[in-house]
Order: sequence, then structure tokens, then C-alpha cells
Amino acid sequence: MTQRQTVNWQSENGENHSGCVIHQCEKDISVIACDNCGFNHVVPLPDDAALEAFYNEEFYANEKPDYLSSSDKDYAWLKLSFGDRFDLFEKTLNIKSGRVLDIGCGPGSFLEEGKNRGWQVSGVEPSRQASAFANEKGLNVIHGAFKASLFANEAPFDVIHMSEVLEHVAHPKEIIADASKLLKTGGLMCISVPNDFNGFQQSLVTSGNYKPWWVVPDHHLNYFNFESLEKLMENNGLNVSNRTTNFPMELFLLMGQNYTADPKLGSELHEARKKFDLSLAEHGGGQTRTDFYNALANAGLGRLAIITAQKK
Repeated sequence: MTQRQTVNWQSENGENHSGCVIHQCEKDISVIACDNCGFNHVVPLPDDAALEAFYNEEFYANEKPDYLSSSDKDYAWLKLSFGDRFDLFEKTLNIKSGRVLDIGCGPGSFLEEGKNRGWQVSGVEPSRQASAFANEKGLNVIHGAFKASLFANEAPFDVIHMSEVLEHVAHPKEIIADASKLLKTGGLMCISVPNDFNGFQQSLVTSGNYKPWWVVPDHHLNYFNFESLEKLMENNGLNVSNRTTNFPMELFLLMGQNYTADPKLGSELHEARKKFDLSLAEHGGGQTRTDFYNALANAGLGRLAIITAQKK
């Protein structure tokens, strides 16, 4: 990840991008620390039509063929994780329920938790397979790429949620700005993205034993950390109110368990991190778990950067 040349590049919508190359991928793709955007992203970016086609049909069909059918295996863990987010929303807004929009809702696990708690839930999902899967659960999910115009005739939302969406899209700034139009004044936007190029990852790569395994330019176009995501949200009229994370999978690598080279081991370690969270909850350590993840996030560590911010 040694910085190399400076790249200047213009996207198809006329945006200028310039910054140092921090990783050289295959296929003439680079990851740059973009001075214009304030976060890391690949250059060149794919065109919008190619992205829409990929996420409409190919992502779940070819890249994650078992994801939807096996999503129920993670139900208890996701319920715990998403329940934490709803607890925060309800406490911050001083409400028992409200209206929530989930952008890029996938199979609908977040919306299920909201619906079970009495929230009015809506979602939008670009994948035909995932949106159909969510609607079969009785959820209100629109199939298509997110546009604010899809919800122009609806009342403003109390909460807008995006879980692991912004790393996949060509124009994250535009999506946040568009989503903000649908949010009540004082409402919350909660965004989670992979916390990439973090200290644990950097240590493993610097040792020479690992390549940057988290750089997957076919899927992840953007690479955020806590600071860059917070700045992006603040630049769109949102005041950051909470920063947290989840279990840092890189700890397993630092303990000698190389899941990057062994998908079966990766599945086993995923079960282990679920067990960690669920065991703490079962044994009355809910606040301890919250404090642990908040402390990691304040140190810039953890697998996800999970940021909640309030519309001014």
C-alpha cells in the first residue's frame, strides 16, 4: 500500500477525481485516496448502466447464490445487531416507533426487526431476487435503484438506513444527498460500511504476509473509514450523533487463523463472532458489548463503520 503516482480522472457525470494511488489492482484498476471526494475509491469507476445490470440480476444469482436461502441462519444475530440500532433510534428520537426507509435492504432482515417492533417499514432493493425474497415475507420493498422520486408522495421518514450499500455505488455523495430529502428535520440517517484500510489490516499487510484482501474492485468501489464517512454525512447537513462498530474479523488473522485463504474457515469464524455477541447478550452483558464496540470505534477499529447522524 505504498503511495505511488497521483491520478487525475473524470467520471461519466463530469466529476473530477484526483489523489494518490494507494493500491494497484489488476485489470488497470487503482484505488486512490481521492482529494476531491474525501474517501478512497477505485478508478476508473464503472458506468451506471453496467452497475445497475449487475446488481439487478447477477449479484445474488452468481456472486452470492446461497445468501438468500441461508439468511435465516443469521436471524438471531442480525436481530440482536439491528435491535441495537432501533434501540438507539427510539432513544434518540424519544419515540416507540416511527417510519423507516431501508435503502439497499437485501433480504429484509433490518425491516423485519422494525416491523416486529411496530415501525412502519419501507425498502428499496436493486436486486430482483432479493426484493422478491423480502416481499414474500410481507415487507414493503420496491425493486429498483434508489431515487428520492420513488417516495415523493410519501410523508418524510423518521429514519433512513443504509447497511453496506455505499461501498457498491458509483456516486455515494449523491445518494446521501438524495436520501436526505426524504428525512424529517431532526430525523436520523444510519449508514454502515466496511471500515477499510484500518490499523489491524495495515499491520497484517505491512508484515508482508497478507495482500489487501478487502480490496475487491469488482464489488467494492469505495473504501471508507469512520472519519471519511462522518465527513461525507456532515457535508450533507447531518450532525453525527453516534459511532460504533461490530466484531473485528481481522483479530482472527492476527491470531493466525487465515480465513482469507480458506472459505470454510471463514464460515466457522463467522459463527464464532456470532457466538461472542449472542453469548454476551444471553449472560446479561448487553451494555458491556455496547461499550466494547463503542471503544473500538473511537479507536478507529472494528469491521464496520456504523454512523448515525441527525438532519439539521
